[in-house]
Amino acid sequence: MDPFDLSRRLGALLLVAALGVTGCGTGGVGPPTVDVTGFWTGTWSAPNMGSGTVDFRLQQKGADVTGDLVWRGSMEGPRAGASLNPTGALKGSVAGRIFSFDRSPSPVKGDLTVEGDEMRGIVTTVQDAVVRLRRQR
Repeated sequence: MDPFDLSRRLGALLLVAALGVTGCGTGGVGPPTVDVTGFWTGTWSAPNMGSGTVDFRLQQKGADVTGDLVWRGSMEGPRAGASLNPTGALKGSVAGRIFSFDRSPSPVKGDLTVEGDEMRGIVTTVQDAVVRLRRQR
């Protein structure tokens, strides 16, 4: 086999491998491919912090999202008794299948991946909390 042909094949193979690792169609790039409009409810949990329920009422127009977040739960461990209330109005956006939001000026923000009627990801409050939601129809 010709060494030039071999290096060309190896280059093509490396390109395919790199695209597979990085993902050709990453969820958070480009225009929205999902609509998050509706009422979503689910749970949150964070190690050494606690757990509870979370609700989103969202309205999407294009890539822009507005809505409300209701966060309930109990603080545990070293943060027991601490004040945690990320509840309130939010603004966000959707890129691909990723819904990102913040509650400025509150230090609450999140990045959630949408798959059909389910959403999951991380919401940062006093620490990162794992959030899983389901759209209610």
